[in-house]
Order: sequence, then C-alpha cells, then structure tokens
Amino acid sequence: MTGKFGKKGIPKKLENRSMFFTDWEGPWILTDFALELSMAIFNNQRFFRNLSNYDDYLAYEVKRDGYEAGYTLKLLAPFLAAAGVKNKDVERIAEQTARFVPDAEKTMKSLQESFKPVVISTSYIQYLKKTAEMIGVKGELHGTEVDFDSIDFKENLLEMVDLIASLDGEELYRTLDELFSKKEVAEILDSVKAVGAGEKAEIVREYCERFGIEFPVVVGDSISDYKMFDVARELGGVAVAFNGNEYALKHADVAIVSSTAMSEAAVIELFLTEGDRAYSKLSNLALPETEIYIIVNSDFKTVLEKSKRMRVKLRGLAGELG
Repeated sequence: MTGKFGKKGIPKKLENRSMFFTDWEGPWILTDFALELSMAIFNNQRFFRNLSNYDDYLAYEVKRDGYEAGYTLKLLAPFLAAAGVKNKDVERIAEQTARFVPDAEKTMKSLQESFKPVVISTSYIQYLKKTAEMIGVKGELHGTEVDFDSIDFKENLLEMVDLIASLDGEELYRTLDELFSKKEVAEILDSVKAVGAGEKAEIVREYCERFGIEFPVVVGDSISDYKMFDVARELGGVAVAFNGNEYALKHADVAIVSSTAMSEAAVIELFLTEGDRAYSKLSNLALPETEIYIIVNSDFKTVLEKSKRMRVKLRGLAGELG
C-alpha cells in the first residue's frame, strides 16, 4: 500500500496512545463467523467442523509450507462463491448473528479512553468492520480480505458439502487435498488475502517496530494466536489468553478464565501501565466470575480444564473448535 499506509495496511502515523493487540472472535465476540456462514448458507455443521479440523491438521500436524493456522476462511471462500454469496450477504449475516462477550461494549469504550485497540482477526474484513462498528471500536482493524463481488465462479461445489461432512481422517484430508488443488478452486484461494497465525505475528511485529512499542500486550484464545503470542514474549511483552484453548495456553504468559470482558480490560490496563510489575498485582484484581493465572506458576491441566469449560459455556460449538 502507499500513501498514509505501509505494509500490511498499517498506518504510518497514529495518535499518541498506548496500543494493545487483540484477536476478535473469542476475546470480544462469541460468534465463530465461519461457522455461522456455513450454517446460514449450507445448513451443515459437520461440514464446517471438518473444514476446521483440516485447517488444524495442515497447520499443526502436517505444517504445510506456506499454510498458516486460521486459514479456514480461505478454505471456505470457494464454497461461498459457488453458492453465489456477495459482500452484502456477508455483512448482513454478520449483523444478524453477532453475539458479544458480556460487557464487551462498555469495556471497549472504557479502554479506548486511554488506549488504542489493534484488532487482528482471521475472519473476513467485512464481518470484522461490521461487528466492530456495533460496539464502537475506534482502533485499527486487520482481517482476511476477499471481494466476493468480483468472483465469477461456475464450479458446482455444493454437492461436495455433504460428502465432506460425511468423511473422517485420512479420507477427509485426501479428498480436500484433491479439491483444493483443482485449478479453478486454487485460483480463488490465491485471491484471498488471508490473515492467519503468521500474518497476525507479522502485524504485531511491524507495529512494534514502527511505533517503538517496547512492551506489547497481546490477547487471544486459539491456534491462530500462538505465533503473535510468541512475538509478544520475544519482544519482552505479555501474551494473555482469554478463555483460551490448549493451543493458546501453551504459548501464553497469563490465562484469564472469565465470563466478562471487564476482566480483559483490567488485565490489559494493568500491563500497559505497569509493565512487568503487573504480574505481582494480578492477584489484587477483584472481578466477578473471573480467575486469573500466571501460567508458569500454575498447574497447566487445571487451568486448561477451567478455561475450556468457560470457553464452551460462553461460545458453545465455536468454543470447541481449534
């Protein structure tokens, strides 16, 4: 990009406020939009679960070159295009299905009085912009970019949805490998500018370099956040898992198990104002339905079980996905 933006769409100048970096789905919004889109368009929950499992498989087990955790939205794009989905449909479904973490709106408003959010999401930018607007986010937004209006795709993939939903294991992976290697399908994948785990990490690193951030505070909850967690720790900051799954907790410094976004605000503000000294003050935070753990000082299995229970309690099936 040129003009007032640099690489990755990062502004060259921002107002002088402390920034924090956060994922969107999980920490602020309960919806898994890829799941909601799949249900709205295909009415097939198992199809999406299998697509999500394939994403985890490629990123965490196969570790395919050039593939990043969180590319499920990229994999979903050809199916949506085949169903005739357009940008306005994405925005409409986003508005209809959005469910936010309790207290998200007032918490974000309070945080933004002193700090600037940098939201980095794997989800489609149309969805991110629409839902961020709903709770008054005034920070920087980074999401997966795809222009459905410009895609002219005639392949009939709809008959594949039920087939993919019926498969498991190696048969599932082999079928999807073959499908996504087809020229017409691969061209759509290539047109999607996805934000996965690697891109999230790059965005955090570039902001820190450009604006001289010495103590990055990063919040996330899943597999697509682990690389930006690693960057935060590498640069001397803190990685905070909010109702995180195992992928996130293994790379986090602090775990929040909570039913309210107010817990995030309290931890974010404490670390942005106190830096490393915040660790010794976390126990002083008194918040409803909230437990806060320093990972290295805690029993990991206990934290994981509590975090998973809260995750599923708030998010349902979305909380069970990688």
